[in-house]
Amino acid sequence: MDGLVLTCDHDGRLRALHRVGAGLPGLTGKPGTPFPVLFGPDAVAGALDLFTGLRKSGRVIDQPLSSRLDPMGAFHVSGLSDAEGLLLAVARAPGGLPALLEEMEALNPRLAQRLAPLRTGVPGPEVPTVDALFDEMTLLNNELATVQRALAKANAELAASNEQKNRLMGMLAHDLRTPLQVVVGFAELLEQRLDRRLEATERACLERIRESSLSMRHMVEDALSLAALQAGQLRLARRPSDLVALVRRNVSMNRVLAEGKSITIELSVPEHPLPMADIDPAKLDQLLNNLLSNAIKYSDRGGRVRVALSEAGGRARLRVSDDGRGIPTAELTQLFQPFARTGRLGTEGEGTVGLGLYICRSIVEGHDGRITADSAPGRGSTFTVDLPLVASSP
Repeated sequence: MDGLVLTCDHDGRLRALHRVGAGLPGLTGKPGTPFPVLFGPDAVAGALDLFTGLRKSGRVIDQPLSSRLDPMGAFHVSGLSDAEGLLLAVARAPGGLPALLEEMEALNPRLAQRLAPLRTGVPGPEVPTVDALFDEMTLLNNELATVQRALAKANAELAASNEQKNRLMGMLAHDLRTPLQVVVGFAELLEQRLDRRLEATERACLERIRESSLSMRHMVEDALSLAALQAGQLRLARRPSDLVALVRRNVSMNRVLAEGKSITIELSVPEHPLPMADIDPAKLDQLLNNLLSNAIKYSDRGGRVRVALSEAGGRARLRVSDDGRGIPTAELTQLFQPFARTGRLGTEGEGTVGLGLYICRSIVEGHDGRITADSAPGRGSTFTVDLPLVASSP
């Protein structure tokens, strides 16, 4: 066992240094040196605290003292104050005091006799009684039961609040959808009835009404879908549908939004008829609305958006591409998560709440399909949707 025993006067000045084993190289000093200085300049403050505690209580046991002089970063000091002065036993590791005292008996019996009171201060392993363990376990079980009851109550309140929020959100969105449809319908009717009598400014106003109403309707549809998804009730009313006709109609409607930024939507569909698709037409409309509105939002004025529908291996493939700013690679992995946003506004300051692509993914996966995104800054974005087709009934 390697260590040191320091004898000091009551003021903490070193009288003698006694090595045990190989001692502690680096921890040396001349008689008359204040013992806190022996442990190095970085340890003086800690050694002074130890000295204060020793003067106050008369004894310290296995107190760690950080010091750069020790390869392990700390010495472990025990000490006492008696009629002759101060005694400090310094070990390299915690729990080394008993071995150090045992070796000191052979090296210096008189000094070992002075150090003997430290033996009664060496803490032994405290073994709790069975009753104490039972009481502690009972207390912990009671506390756990209390926490579980509080957690169950909080969960119930949270579930009720969430259900109420979803119901309110659904009611608001449903009540907004009908008047928006009326606004769009009357705007189209006015444009048809007054076609030849409209001046350019008036026609532009009607287009703006239609454009804004369509944008709001898209947001309302997303709000309804989000409420249904959070309630686990996004149901699909699937039926055999003409996918080509649906895409043509949707692109025609969204050209109103594109014209607001002088953006051209190019459509490519197969010349031959496709098998009927087993889809929910309303949800596919919503999917296309979100993909096209995003493409328009992030495209520069006067740009192009391309929509291509094709068929291969019994599956339909729909691509929506733009020549806009593109999406950074780091953001692609989170693109289809709820409330995920690219961190940038549209080319003309259009904002987003980050729900559209999350709802797109939910709709596509509900149809047993797959949606992917390919994009990079400066080269635009392409969203690809693969959906299963069903053969036409004979």
